[in-house]
Amino acid sequence: MKSAAPSAQARAPGAAEGSSHVASGLSPAAGLLTLGAVAVVVAIFIALNYALGITDIWVGFLFLSYWGGVEQLKLERLPKCILGSLVGLLAAYGLQALPELMGPGVGFALALGAIVVLIYCLIMGWWPIAVNTCAMVFLTVATIPAIQAGPGLLRLFPALGTGIVYFAAAASIVQAVTKRSAGRRST
Repeated sequence: MKSAAPSAQARAPGAAEGSSHVASGLSPAAGLLTLGAVAVVVAIFIALNYALGITDIWVGFLFLSYWGGVEQLKLERLPKCILGSLVGLLAAYGLQALPELMGPGVGFALALGAIVVLIYCLIMGWWPIAVNTCAMVFLTVATIPAIQAGPGLLRLFPALGTGIVYFAAAASIVQAVTKRSAGRRST
């Protein structure tokens, strides 16, 4: 009996479609120019954080990774990412602060209860503007034991705010320039 599945040879040409390889359609020279621009944007972000005394720059990069990788830097999805990242960090902060404030038993139970409620809201699709995958990514990363054991999660909020403002501004500028260039090419 013949299998209905196509042979490996027949699948090979389309195999790249399902891979994580992203074909940009850029020439190698344009790709190098884009890489240079990205390097400059990243260097400015690092310098800005250094100037502001922010050491946890990974928070801004985590935000950029989610917004860029999952939401494709779409400005209309920015509020969802901002609120989600804040909810995730707040939930992780609760795990750190509430046991100290209310005692290890009650504080931990209350923080864990809040996280269970967030997960239930995620499962049910309730309040997706703030309880979303971005929230769960930030919650997961901010509950890494080395981060929880650190001097305090409150210092992560300015790092997040800096990343949000900086990368949203950079994306807005790039999108405006791209739109303007496309308009000029079409006329």
